[in-house]
Amino acid sequence: MDTLVRGGTVVLESGRLRADVLIRGSRVAGLLDPRESAGFKARVIDASDLLVLPGGVDVHTHIGIQFGEFTTRDDFGSATRAAAFGGTTSLLEFAFPEPGEDPAEAVERRISQASGQAVIDFGFHAAIAQHADADALAGIERAAKLGAPTVKVFTAYRGIMMLELGDVMAVMREAAKARSLVMVHAETEAIVERAVGELRERGIADARHHPQARPGIAELDAARSVLRLAAETGAAVYLVHVTLPEVAEEIARARADGVRAYGETCPHYLFLDESVYSTPHGERFVCSPPMRSATAARGLWRTLGTSLTGVHSDHCCFDSEQKKVYASDSTRIPPGLPGVETRMPLLISAALSGRLSMPDVVRLCSSEPARLFGMQGKGSLLPGMDADLIVVDPRARHRLDGLHMATDYTPFAGMEIRGRIETVVAGGEVLVSAGRWVGEKPAGRYIRRRRLEA
Repeated sequence: MDTLVRGGTVVLESGRLRADVLIRGSRVAGLLDPRESAGFKARVIDASDLLVLPGGVDVHTHIGIQFGEFTTRDDFGSATRAAAFGGTTSLLEFAFPEPGEDPAEAVERRISQASGQAVIDFGFHAAIAQHADADALAGIERAAKLGAPTVKVFTAYRGIMMLELGDVMAVMREAAKARSLVMVHAETEAIVERAVGELRERGIADARHHPQARPGIAELDAARSVLRLAAETGAAVYLVHVTLPEVAEEIARARADGVRAYGETCPHYLFLDESVYSTPHGERFVCSPPMRSATAARGLWRTLGTSLTGVHSDHCCFDSEQKKVYASDSTRIPPGLPGVETRMPLLISAALSGRLSMPDVVRLCSSEPARLFGMQGKGSLLPGMDADLIVVDPRARHRLDGLHMATDYTPFAGMEIRGRIETVVAGGEVLVSAGRWVGEKPAGRYIRRRRLEA
């Protein structure tokens, strides 16, 4: 039977309209004038006086990964369920190679892990860590053929993830040939190492000093180097988790010079600042790069939709017990914050508070990420697109507590937000109704993504 989302205001990236959404199978069959939909025989989702948005697309998550001696607490089942509660109906995760694997083999392994567990659609980015040898470089094209035309590299975490700039340049050359997008964690490791060494000499390497351990100049310096390499190689580059408006300006400058340069930020860099590290549980906020000044956070808001085209979670689900093991040494605290469930609610709340528009939320969290990352059928409610949508009550107010992520804390605990996600539909199936889980067996599908345009 068809499904009709009736009585709501549909939000597209182009604006709002009063329309009923007709779902047939797993696709949007039409946006109907409410006066014309009365005669349809369909299961009805009542969206009267509510907002209907495309489901969120989160292109930056870390699920079930190991970092040093720590492993995140979630798996594809728990993480994608939490994502759905938070209005995200498709996500992209990373396939970090294990010893002996090339990037394509890692993608195949991760697809197998997620299949049968994920309750929403999923895809993967390839990755190259430590060494960009011939097999790793050849894996970029093989991964693209598998539907993973992105490759992640790091200029940080020496001995774990980091590539030297010469290797980054080699990755960019191969990615340009494969029409794959290069995602970069941009921090200059030598600057970080010097800063950490100086803090340790002074005996102040705990969470309170985490921003000094990974100073903004490390991010800015790496971003400039990476953007220059992209200009040299013709590669398309995407800077992840941008924390500084100055880095966003470098992206805009590179784009004006003809470089295909893009960037994202994350909710924690928009809604929080470095003062969190001086709270009683400052270790819970340790992530890389760290939160910056309140001035930097305000500056990032002004770059959204121009220099920065996406807001993504960088979800990394450690818990408070793991965080406090090395609370006295921020370099050993597992870096990352749980956030796959809170991204959309925070941005929706910001729109309802007048900080940006609701179509901006759609652009930043759904349509533009889907377009840039080649996710056909995602990010819009136009006819023919996947029937992924959320229904939001704009009048509701609540606090961010009692979440569904596989951890015991959120960095946004107690924050009052406006709007509540009442209904979530993914692939035409209702997963959340009246805020309660009603989904059946996991039905998330692997997303085979398109390569970049030549």
